[in-house]
Amino acid sequence: MRTALGLYMSATGLRLVYDALAVFVPGMWTGAGLLAFFVVACVSYVGFLVVGQSVYMGILTDNIPRKKRGWLFGLRTLCLGAGGIFTGFAASWVLHHWASPLNYRISFLICDLLWTSSALSLLLIRDRRPRAVRSPAAGFFHALLGKARILLGNPNYRIFLFFHMLNSVAGTMATFIVPFAREKLGVPDGTLAWLSVTFLAANAALGSLMGRLADRAGYRSVAIAQSGSLLVFFVIAVTARGFAEVCAAYALYSLVNMSSAFVLVNMSVELCPSVGVTDLTALGGTMLLPFVAIASPLAGTVIDLTGSYGAVFFIGATVALIALLGLIVLVREPRTGRLYVVKQIPMR
Repeated sequence: MRTALGLYMSATGLRLVYDALAVFVPGMWTGAGLLAFFVVACVSYVGFLVVGQSVYMGILTDNIPRKKRGWLFGLRTLCLGAGGIFTGFAASWVLHHWASPLNYRISFLICDLLWTSSALSLLLIRDRRPRAVRSPAAGFFHALLGKARILLGNPNYRIFLFFHMLNSVAGTMATFIVPFAREKLGVPDGTLAWLSVTFLAANAALGSLMGRLADRAGYRSVAIAQSGSLLVFFVIAVTARGFAEVCAAYALYSLVNMSSAFVLVNMSVELCPSVGVTDLTALGGTMLLPFVAIASPLAGTVIDLTGSYGAVFFIGATVALIALLGLIVLVREPRTGRLYVVKQIPMR
């Protein structure tokens, strides 16, 4: 828990510095300098957060029975959503009170201050006594690569990871509905803040359904529900003519976003029980990262070239449809025991 605390607070550390400088010393920045520091701050944020999440999800998975993990996921999303809705009202006020871009910079500052201070609550959890410091074992990276080979050598894990990657890429494309609402539908900044309320309310109301589905039918069924939700999301996005449709689509996106790591970790544990949970989370996330990272700038390039968000939404719908069909037809549910087995055929 202390490791998770340090990683979570480090994730917001550099971005918090950026927030404070952007708000209180705006004159020191050039446009390029502001963008460069923001990119560095966000990259460090994602890096520390991915590692911190690996530790945190490992703790949860190791200490919670399999058939209760979905129930706990639903409870966490309920509490997160109910508490976050109140901050959505504050975010709306901030975005209305100051003009752009100051309103966004102040929102980042408040967000990162809350994140950093809330991470301190982990100190209240009783942790194990820290182990004696030892030098890393020889061949650490060799062992890590060996675990990666075990994962990629497992056909069931490899097939699942591919279609989960497609869901993640489609989810990345789905985030473009926010600039679409602002630029094409003319939704003001203050109204866009209600998307945060929509995000959290949808998880509070429907997150427990995802958890219950996982406990009863397995995590593959949740992955299928994610693909279906993304497909419906893009259909709504393509036909959206008002903010109400944007909110409906965003509610579906929020369910996929919140349950993505939940599915990756638990499916990985059931498909590859011989590899540690923390290693599974870290390695799986690392394998997905290049595809997810490149999806956003490629989608932005498509929008710049075509001048249309619809093109990106059509591509996202196609990716989600392929993921849906693959998860239904090719991915096996670990709990059934009917998994792919690779056998060597003797050559005569």
